[in-house]
Parts: sequence; C-alpha cells; structure tokens
Amino acid sequence: MKKLPRNLRLEAGNARRQFLKLAGYGTLGLVAGGVWPLLGQSAAGQHEDAISKTGFVPDLDISLVAKPGNLAIFPGPATQIWQYHATVNKGDKNRVVELPRSYLGPVIKAQQGEKIRIRFTNSIPEESIVHWHGLHVPEAMDGHPRYVIPQGQSYLYEFEVKNRAGTYWYHPHPHGRTGPQVYGGLAGLFLVSDDEEQAVGLPDGEYDVPLVIQDRTFDRDNQLVYTSGNRMERMTGFLGNLILVNGKPDFTLPVSTTVYRFRLLNGSNSRIYKLAWQDGRPLTIIGTDGGLLEKPVQRQYVFLAPGERIELWADFSGSPVGYRTNIISLPFDGGGMGRGMMMNRRTGTTQNLP
Repeated sequence: MKKLPRNLRLEAGNARRQFLKLAGYGTLGLVAGGVWPLLGQSAAGQHEDAISKTGFVPDLDISLVAKPGNLAIFPGPATQIWQYHATVNKGDKNRVVELPRSYLGPVIKAQQGEKIRIRFTNSIPEESIVHWHGLHVPEAMDGHPRYVIPQGQSYLYEFEVKNRAGTYWYHPHPHGRTGPQVYGGLAGLFLVSDDEEQAVGLPDGEYDVPLVIQDRTFDRDNQLVYTSGNRMERMTGFLGNLILVNGKPDFTLPVSTTVYRFRLLNGSNSRIYKLAWQDGRPLTIIGTDGGLLEKPVQRQYVFLAPGERIELWADFSGSPVGYRTNIISLPFDGGGMGRGMMMNRRTGTTQNLP
C-alpha cells in the first residue's frame, strides 16, 4: 500500500473551540468545544505451568474476562449487561483503553509484528469464546464455536499481529449465541498500528476517536430486550428502536477546530446504516475493513453493514465556534429480507446517530 499523501499530515490545530453536534434519535454528535476523554489451542482451565510450556514470549500479555455487570444508561434502574474487562500483565498499560461510562469492552492497541498473549476467562452463565474479527491468526486462535468454554474456565490465545494498520474488533462467537452475547455488551475494538501509518502522520491521541454504532431496545425497567419474538425477525433481522454510540443513547462529542480521525464500527446485529454528514459536506474516507486506503476518497454517503468498519478524516478547522453538525443515516430501500436499515420500516424517515 502506498502512503497517504503528505498533505494529509496533521498540522498544528487552531486553539479555538467550536461545537459540532452529531446527536439526536440515533445522532453521532460532534460538538466542537472540548476534548472527548479517550478514551488458543490450549485446554480450558490452564495454569501458569501450561503457559510456560508453549515457549511463546509475548510483547503484550493481557487478561480478558467476560462477566455480568450493570450500568446506569438511563435514569432509574441500572441496565444488566455482560462486559469485557482487561488487565495488562506485561507491556505498556496504555495499550488497553477503557471507554468511559460504557458497557463496551476496552480498546486494545497493538503494533504489527508484536506477539500477543490474551488469557480469556469466561465468567458469564453460558458458553463463550472470543473471535478476533479481521485479524489474521492461526485457526485455533480464531474463536471458532467448537472451542467454546463454559463459565469459570479459560482459554489461551497466543498470536503474532500480522495485519496492516487498521480498525478491527473482538466479540463472542458461540454457535447460536453470538448475537445475544454481543447485544448484551460483549464487544470491543482492536486497533493495529504499523510503521507506514505512523509515517503518514494521521491524527492520534484525543484526535483519534473510536465510534461504535449499535441499535438496542430497552423495556420500561431499562433492561435490554433481544427480539420481540416475531418470527419474521429471524428472517429480516432484529432491529432495536434506539441508536447508541459508544454505549450512550445521547452521545455528543466536543471537538476542537482541527483534524480528527474517526473509526466507525457498525456493532449492530442486523441494522445497515447509510451514513452522511447532515450539513452536506462529503465524507472523506481513509480506511475500511482491510486498513488504510491507497489514497483518500470522498463520497456523499457510505453504507455500513453489521461488523464493517470505516475510517473518516474530519477537518473542522474551517468551522466557526459554536457550529453543530450531525452524522445521519439516510433512508434507503433495503429490498425485503435483511432490510435492517437505520430508518422506520414504514416511513423511511432519515435518522440521526446519537
């Protein structure tokens, strides 16, 4: 892959603040005016002696646990969730970044060529396993359903990061239960960097922002509802009635008058989004599922299906202080089955992302 043009190199940003809003019923709110806080093959029940026998020497060693929890998403009763928690045993502690006030798992950051060990423990009351979505890993490390482990047992992942720089993610992969477990909160981003990416000088730190878009339905007690029991939902896909970004129903992002890198993941179970800027500016796309593009491309909108990722270059340096904008999902004809679009099934109205 060729490097991105040098004119994409991040320049010193204007110290002014502005407000860009990507919010609303399902709006991805950008508000310029502040800084968004950044953010195995081995058998179950492994012990340290089993780990030592592999001869694998990791650069980054992480313990990852899936366990039940609860989170105050709305006023009133806390929502019961399943959540990934991670601890760095060896390596830079900053490689694991928690998303504040979110049920989503931590963002894991790795370098191409690094050796990664992840000690996964299943503490939810059903079988589970972790799939590293998009990563090139050995078959036994890929989280195939036949490797599921019951509650209270562990699985050892050891692999070298071979992917190019890009946005990947991890989630459960048990047969017949992947959807409900992801819906319950078990998902997280896995970001890979390499020398080529670093040479380009893309926005980083607080200007490199992950945005996970999901739809969910909650009952009157703030509890998650997975499917309504309608038989057609098994054919067309279950759609939630509320859009969340990074686990928040009213997500608003304060941004500075400078350049940002937005990493978008469609973490919904079946909903498809047709994303666009509400103010009409084109989307500047710099990366997709396979990593960075050869050069940026501009489109008025882009479709994002479940599990897909896209990276956007967003320049707010020319926007006045106090300006607000939204990322919206435009209506479209889904063509029958699988029509999980981010729109009302009957009216087809445009929707915002929170």
